[in-house]
Amino acid sequence: MLSVAALSQPCSSRFAAALASALRPAFRPFSSSRQVGQEKAAQPQTPATEHIELSAPATYISESHDPWFNLSYEDWLLRNTPHDQPVLFLYRNFPCVVIGRNQASRAHSSSVGKAFNPWKETTPRKLHEAGTPLVRRRSGGGTVYHDLGNTNFSIILPRLLFTRAHGAELVARAIRDRLGIDTCGVNKRNDVVSGSAYKIVQHRAYHHGTMLISSSLSELGRSLKSSSPGIETKGIASFPSPVTTLNAYRPSSRPHPIKHDDFTDAVIHEFGRVYAGKNKPMQTIEIDEGRVKEAKVWDGVRELKSWEWTFGQTPEFSNDFEGDLSFGKVSVSLTSRHALLTSITFHLSPAFTFSTADTQTHQSFLDALALSLVGRRYETLDGAESPEGEWEEDPKWMELAAEVIAWLRHTM
Repeated sequence: MLSVAALSQPCSSRFAAALASALRPAFRPFSSSRQVGQEKAAQPQTPATEHIELSAPATYISESHDPWFNLSYEDWLLRNTPHDQPVLFLYRNFPCVVIGRNQASRAHSSSVGKAFNPWKETTPRKLHEAGTPLVRRRSGGGTVYHDLGNTNFSIILPRLLFTRAHGAELVARAIRDRLGIDTCGVNKRNDVVSGSAYKIVQHRAYHHGTMLISSSLSELGRSLKSSSPGIETKGIASFPSPVTTLNAYRPSSRPHPIKHDDFTDAVIHEFGRVYAGKNKPMQTIEIDEGRVKEAKVWDGVRELKSWEWTFGQTPEFSNDFEGDLSFGKVSVSLTSRHALLTSITFHLSPAFTFSTADTQTHQSFLDALALSLVGRRYETLDGAESPEGEWEEDPKWMELAAEVIAWLRHTM
């Protein structure tokens, strides 16, 4: 296995200047709006790299299926491979749901914006119960489902070579030319069967995306369903679109289903056709998670796994709902910022047997409980219990507090 440590040298400023002058007149985004199932997209021109002195390209193939490791390693490649080197990274993950860090402004190509709300995109509680991790990546874009029937690709280029459509078109050409799916093209959102996202840093940029080859679409549908559609958020919501699998369009001339290796071989071939040459052959490097020693990769894994990263970036949002409890119908109105409760109010419509005094007492209990919940983590309500004072000394109120808290955890 080749070491990647020797590849972490930036290009010179002379290269950056030459690249800028060479590409400004020649590079423009592809404009095809076709997609799988429609007529064949117009063939785009190959990127004009012949006047640019690029380093020999490299393909990295991860042997790990750990989503946190793969996303952290992808970010490490973005920041530590030579600035003038085209890089292709291919990997698969165990079943997980991946949400975007933020949504880029339409007027800017950088990933600056508001984070996605996990509870608007999916139901974290149900994912946890199913053992499906929720992962927040470092790029923008929508919420996607990964499993071993899905292959992820990342195309990392010098920033001045980067266009949003280029990576999607490269993959679409690979599918048309190597897998025989003539109808594969790129729509206006640069989706290729599934979704795409982007990230730009000082000298580098990547386009990464999913390729649903043989994924479980039923599990995808269940995993990307929110139980709180009424959430009002200042964050960004995904733009849902119908999805299918690559094998649904497998040509009759292919006797066997398309597999992960078929897709990766096709993309590697097309990537090499565009960026490799006689004097700059492409390296292919297999990544063994157990042999990766770069500290920044593992620092990134720890950050991506943290509650602060996954949930703590959630913008302010509100949620209103109601339910029937043992003592009457309760309506809830709450707000949250950074996934912590900032306010919560209860309104009780009591059971018909309640006296006015009983109603007032139960409402006072709910008001006290609401105060005790402010500052707790949304949904899990870590450490929540009966409010202090007279309420915590009476088993009746302790039991009602447990009932309300359990209901909130199930409903939020």
